[in-house]
Amino acid sequence: MIDLDDLLHGSPSWTKVVEFFKNGEFHNEHYLVEAIKTHLRSSANRDKLQKLDLSIEDVLNGRYGIKDEFFVRQIFNEWNQKLGYIHF
Repeated sequence: MIDLDDLLHGSPSWTKVVEFFKNGEFHNEHYLVEAIKTHLRSSANRDKLQKLDLSIEDVLNGRYGIKDEFFVRQIFNEWNQKLGYIHF
């Protein structure tokens, strides 16, 4: 197991990153958002969220309109594919 500091600022193996997500040891949303930015979010995700005027916090908390549902689900599916299991 790695600690949160290593997850966010170190160079953990992908196996350790996935293990950390599975164990859900983020302790607060701020750290989860940082982990998503570091390990899951692609530049295409960032661009799409910016175009929709949504933050990672917005999508995690369901603060988006029906018109954005398809794109949010698409982003979650990409993150889940990277992780290899359904987390989002």
